[in-house]
Amino acid sequence: MTTAGKTLRMLFQLALLYVFAASVSVFEPDVFLLRKTATFILLAYSLMLLTYFAEHIIARDTRRCLVGVAGLITLWIVLRGAKYIAFEESERLARHIWYLYYVPVLLIPTLSLLAAISVARRGRKSAAGAVDPALLSLLPGALLLALVLTNDAHQLVFRFHPGFAHWDSDYERGPLYVAVLVWTVLLLVGTVSILYFCCRVSASRRLVWVPMLPTAFGALYLSLYAPGLWPGVNGALFGELPEAVCFTVGGLWMSLLYIGLIPSNEGYGKLFEASSLAAQIADRDYRVIYRSASAARLSAEQLASEATVALSPDTRLHRKRVSGGYVYWQDDIAELNRVNEELAEVGERLAEEVELLRLENELKEARVQIDTKTRVYDEIAASVLPQSRKIAALCASAEGDPALFPANAKLVCLLAAYIKRYANLSLLASEHSELAAEELYLAIAESLRYVRDMGLPAESALESEAAFPAKSVLAAYALFETLLEQAAPSMRAVHAAVRGNALKLTVEGAALTLPRGSGAALSEEDGVSYVSLGLGKAGEAE
Repeated sequence: MTTAGKTLRMLFQLALLYVFAASVSVFEPDVFLLRKTATFILLAYSLMLLTYFAEHIIARDTRRCLVGVAGLITLWIVLRGAKYIAFEESERLARHIWYLYYVPVLLIPTLSLLAAISVARRGRKSAAGAVDPALLSLLPGALLLALVLTNDAHQLVFRFHPGFAHWDSDYERGPLYVAVLVWTVLLLVGTVSILYFCCRVSASRRLVWVPMLPTAFGALYLSLYAPGLWPGVNGALFGELPEAVCFTVGGLWMSLLYIGLIPSNEGYGKLFEASSLAAQIADRDYRVIYRSASAARLSAEQLASEATVALSPDTRLHRKRVSGGYVYWQDDIAELNRVNEELAEVGERLAEEVELLRLENELKEARVQIDTKTRVYDEIAASVLPQSRKIAALCASAEGDPALFPANAKLVCLLAAYIKRYANLSLLASEHSELAAEELYLAIAESLRYVRDMGLPAESALESEAAFPAKSVLAAYALFETLLEQAAPSMRAVHAAVRGNALKLTVEGAALTLPRGSGAALSEEDGVSYVSLGLGKAGEAE
């Protein structure tokens, strides 16, 4: 979702909360604990604003000002609750609490202006002991506040009937009320103007219309509220002044944060300098804004390339679009290249054995996939390690005694066939959760072909068209090889079949022992061993 979309969604949620609070205020029952429920809703809202500003803004001066804004909103809600809940029967106290409303009314725009000034000044330090000229904006507000609080004496802000009769519902606004309103508007206009003209991010300046939405609502409310034209229900306004101002101010500052006119973080340059990650950020015109010390300087063509770029044999450059530009990072593939070189050396050593020529060709075909699946290759190497060691031992014994070469070569071919076929099945299993029965049959058939080369009857059969869990197929082939190597010294014949949902193995002339945990069933009769291993059904959990 775009920045504008996220901000508009947030404003829509605030609007729903405003409507809910206004509705509760209009229709709430006059019962204790339910009376003035909207006050408690607004109090929770203001406290959430305070927490959000405190947690998401790093710059100390800006954070203090915005936390102060949220605190003043909270104070306003507390004063409102005190006026209507605790001191409603005491007219003098209620009236002066009403006057205290203008503490947040005047200080919220003042702190907003100070927050905007602090954003404009970020990165610049003031002279030690110097008085900040921005603090002078507090003087008019303090003077107006003092006049509001002493209104009973001069009645230049609000004019009442003699004896303050019906003061809460029948009064006139004096010239100082207009001064308060004008001063507040000037401060808010100054706030948005400073943030707009001091913003360095063009994308944020283009979205300045978004925070104008809550501002426009606030302006509309005030223009209708002052002459008494804002609509009401049940004799009460649909959303009183505190609700409208609180949601307007909250929506304004939240949207300014969302679109980036108020920075919620800073120090990106120092972060990139200290980071060991080889990364950099550029704007939409491919101008690099931040670069870490370990990142390479890129040409215009490299920055504009949408595809992965090879900076060196061991370094790849990747790019991803982000809001306002692009992020680039370098990927070190030296370890992958090292593994590939080791695999190539293994292939060369295997090529020296003439009897393993077929295995070498198969491994060359598989190496294209293994280059991108190092983890799968490591698992394969660990699984066939016993057969690899047996091959090495057979080759070594044949070198010492040439008379052993023919028999050893046949055993080497049998072991090599298992290694090749197990690797193929593992690569298929890394891409598919299920394997066809034919894959297991072909692996077994090739192993039995080398058993026939040893002069022993060996047959295989495929009597199933099902697909089985990949791990079950690997386990079945591994068990088949274990039993075949176990029986090799004394067996006279062997038959293997993939039948239904099971692997059936018949071995004549050799006593078999099942590995622990194999899950297979073993029976013997008249010197013949029968092994059955269930393969599961397609779609079953592995």
